[in-house]
Amino acid sequence: MADGLSVFRSKYLNATTWAQRKDGVPLYLLDELTPQERTIAEQELIESASLKDSWSIIGLGHICSEKSLRILYTLFDESASFLKIIIAHSIFQINKDPKMAPAVLQELSMSGSWHVSSLIDILYMLPDFQDAAINRQLECFSNSTNYLIAYNATSVLGRPTEPVVKKFSTRK
Repeated sequence: MADGLSVFRSKYLNATTWAQRKDGVPLYLLDELTPQERTIAEQELIESASLKDSWSIIGLGHICSEKSLRILYTLFDESASFLKIIIAHSIFQINKDPKMAPAVLQELSMSGSWHVSSLIDILYMLPDFQDAAINRQLECFSNSTNYLIAYNATSVLGRPTEPVVKKFSTRK
């Protein structure tokens, strides 16, 4: 039992270096846990959930942890910007709360001041809401003047990215 948990703890819960985090949240580690290990991991994710790091929050949404909803709603109320969207996404994964989509839209309206990499991470969460207004916003991102945003939004929409690459490669 400890083997899966020890890997989860070292490569997920306690991953703090760039080398450990450069490829994103290793959600597959949660999928590989036994039911007993997952119960322990869930509690550890709940205990570590905070506004300082989104990985625990993302993991709780991934495993649909109903036990985490109280802390997630508290963090949601205390958060802003792209972190609010990450928390809204996790809450939505767990209980499909219809209040999360309008909150996401409100935060997206201020996305112009975010770091590009933060916005790109968010883009991949947006389709999960299955909301027409969020999808329209994703369409707008696919027409961004920023190559990385346009490319990733187009990819998220399931469209070929070649036209985006061509459009930006012909710019001088």
